[in-house]
Amino acid sequence: MKFILKSVFCLFLVTGNAQKDFISAVIIPDSNLAVFPDSAYQYAQNIKTENLKEIIEYLASDSCEGRELGSAGIDRAAHFISAHFAKNNIEKHGEANTYFQKVGFKWIYWDKLHFKINGVPYKQFWDYLVIPAINDNLEWNTNELAFVGYGIDHKNYNDYKNIDVKNKAVLFFKGEPKNKEGNYILNGTKTPSEWSSDLDMKVEAARKHGAKLVLVIEDKFKEYVDAHRSEVVSPDVILDTSETMQIHGINQIVLSTTTASMLMGGSFKKILKAKDKINRSGKPNAFLIKAKIDILQKKSVRAVKGQNVIAFIEGSDRKDEIISLTAHYDHIGMRGKEAFNGADDNASGTSAVMEIAATLQKLKSEGKGPSRSVLCMLVTGEEKGLLGSLYYVNNPLFPLSETKAEINVDMIGRIDPKYGTDENYIYVIGSDRINPLLHELNVNVNQSYSQLKLDHTFNSELDPNRFYYRSDHYNFAEKGIPSIFFFSGVHEDYHRVTDDAFKINYNKTTKIARHIFLLTWALANGSRI
Repeated sequence: MKFILKSVFCLFLVTGNAQKDFISAVIIPDSNLAVFPDSAYQYAQNIKTENLKEIIEYLASDSCEGRELGSAGIDRAAHFISAHFAKNNIEKHGEANTYFQKVGFKWIYWDKLHFKINGVPYKQFWDYLVIPAINDNLEWNTNELAFVGYGIDHKNYNDYKNIDVKNKAVLFFKGEPKNKEGNYILNGTKTPSEWSSDLDMKVEAARKHGAKLVLVIEDKFKEYVDAHRSEVVSPDVILDTSETMQIHGINQIVLSTTTASMLMGGSFKKILKAKDKINRSGKPNAFLIKAKIDILQKKSVRAVKGQNVIAFIEGSDRKDEIISLTAHYDHIGMRGKEAFNGADDNASGTSAVMEIAATLQKLKSEGKGPSRSVLCMLVTGEEKGLLGSLYYVNNPLFPLSETKAEINVDMIGRIDPKYGTDENYIYVIGSDRINPLLHELNVNVNQSYSQLKLDHTFNSELDPNRFYYRSDHYNFAEKGIPSIFFFSGVHEDYHRVTDDAFKINYNKTTKIARHIFLLTWALANGSRI
């Protein structure tokens, strides 16, 4: 056992090339091997269940109002976290002698939205849907538009072949044409091409041909609205940087079939006949339509301030080298008078990082601190698109070139349906994607101390959940930093008002927090990284 530990702690982590296939196995430790009760194991016992519980209960209380970006509740949460760091005598390494890194955001939503056909106004959600994140401000009118079939520009089939759409609105169906045998015309098989699923390709084709506006006919309009309603109701949020807010495309409006028929004077038959003709002949059938369209799309922008909360435990002899440890502390806020308290997502991960920071500082004050520095950062804006961590990696307080590894913690407080009542597991994502040695280190630390089932199911590129791309480690990985993400799975209360503190499995949370401490300790004290 000692030999294993010695070799593990001497791992040399360097950035490697991405692999085509990634581990997806469940690694079960050998329970016949005893836990190694060395000083690192004893240090991990400083992480107490009662302390984690106290943190989670506060962050997931109604007083934090669901911790949504821009709310008073998330500010309370940020100051609670910083007070915890101050109480534990952690030095201030944030901006202006604080624990904070200020992050600016812009909330973008529709201020004015009008759409008329032949002078008759139509309603957002009822007749059409236009999403602010993929549309620019636009005030425009026209008396003519072009029907371009399926909106495809492909070497085997081109809806734009015999029509000029420059500065016009183009109207097309989703999907792609089939011949009378039921094969798709583009590839001659019964399997649709990417033109069926990727609307962006059609929008880009329209832009390339000089179109001013895209109008998409949606046969299942109600289902489409239900799927995309939140993209309109919840404001689009971006980082408040000097980057332009210009959409690099053209505006697009999704129409119900009834609304599309109004472009033909209330009759949809002409367009349906044109669609049928394409399918029968296998050839495009584009034409111009006389109809008056008036459009006004104007966005409103509100500036919002937030903060990442920073605890930096400076190392001893290798203090310039950094191990990063992150968890997001924001959640999705209020809906009416109900708070989405986000106990598991992600008060649980936040509590682990806070207590690991406190433990590292305690050890440092006793002269037993880590060799490398450890950055413990609670990031904001994860629920809006990993924005707090994105801001940090683009504006790092400590050099990314010296950041040797990243550990991310997101939702570690519940048991998912796969494991039922078995709390002795954790999902591990990303550990072998940049450098497999990080994966090996995690496996060895687990065998020596934690003895959890390490489930890598969600690490597979084939996994449809795509969790690797959905939490804050991803922004570090994009910078080439070896990254590992700990997660205990989704459950019935995910992103619901029922994700409450009393449902947290605190014993499980403690086990995982201690394991993450031990991995952090191994990374911070290994001979080389």
